[in-house]
Amino acid sequence: MKPQQIIDNYCRLYGITVPEIDYSETQFFVTIASDRTEVIRYRKPSALLGRIVCEAMKRGVVLYVHNGWVKLLTWENWKQTWAKLFVPKKRDTQPEPNTVRPYRSEIFEQAQQERPRKKPQKHGFRRTFNANFAMNLYGPTRGIRAEVLGQGA
Repeated sequence: MKPQQIIDNYCRLYGITVPEIDYSETQFFVTIASDRTEVIRYRKPSALLGRIVCEAMKRGVVLYVHNGWVKLLTWENWKQTWAKLFVPKKRDTQPEPNTVRPYRSEIFEQAQQERPRKKPQKHGFRRTFNANFAMNLYGPTRGIRAEVLGQGA
């Protein structure tokens, strides 16, 4: 049977007029009670919508229409229905950081300045070594000796 015929049969059973329904929508709920009928559109999972549908089930009959299929919601299948339709998707509160380096063209890589070194390598090591070696050639001296450098002596 088509969804329109099933909803019409339930409305006749309760003695209520059939609500205006846009059958081009893929998902919606039809609540039928002894005093009124309602059409509830389904957009996204939400606990509030689940509570509204649950209260409607207490008053009467709730039909779930999805892609041309009609399902009667009962208390026996309510637990599976709640888990499938009304539990909001959990968002990851601590997503993994994106450590992938962005793409850079070769031209940019070549034009980019080189990073300065973090620690000085051995700049001046050779000069210091030569100076120490020369001082050691003088041999042991007693006291301080000062030499005057300059023209003629």
